[in-house]
Amino acid sequence: MENKEQQLLTDSIRDLEMNDFSNGIVQDNKLVFIVADKTYRVRMPIQSEQAMVDNKKNIAQLEYLRQEGCITRKQLTQQLKNIGVFDVDKAEESREQLTKELKQMWFILATKSSDNKMSIEECSAKIIKIQNELKNIAIEVATQLAPSLESRLEKFTIEYLTLLCTDSQLDGKWVRVWETMEDFQKEDSSLTERACANVTWLLLNKRA
Repeated sequence: MENKEQQLLTDSIRDLEMNDFSNGIVQDNKLVFIVADKTYRVRMPIQSEQAMVDNKKNIAQLEYLRQEGCITRKQLTQQLKNIGVFDVDKAEESREQLTKELKQMWFILATKSSDNKMSIEECSAKIIKIQNELKNIAIEVATQLAPSLESRLEKFTIEYLTLLCTDSQLDGKWVRVWETMEDFQKEDSSLTERACANVTWLLLNKRA
């Protein structure tokens, strides 16, 4: 199960790293993409949809809190550290340091002369190496904290937004793909995972 969750995270991060999202086109807070030769789009929610998601999230939080074994991110972080499984704080420190190094490498690359090919290649290789290390940290942190209340709520929120904001093109018109969460959960994972990754990307860029 853990391997499957880690693979899903890896696939999602891979999608987020691809600028074109496999033929994806971003326009007016919408992202068009293709899966199995069919055209889809995800979009930002309107106010009424966001209000619905917030309400559903609140209900889900109450349900999760009543479940046996419910644990907050702070509690889980401490437990993982106490038993020596994983130190989230150290991972975050490493992430911050690597992010600083990545910014430095981007600056160095931007200021190098284009005729200094070897130096540019070396810089590019270091940038790729740092990006891979950051990706691995993100996957490990997300995997370890997946059981926490906050992570479960984040996953619920993204999936519900994806349910509401994913359309497919039919006879030149955009039609909502799923009417209910049950429909969404029955869908092929290749579509739902791509749609969720694209919604996440839209949200991250909206906040930036």
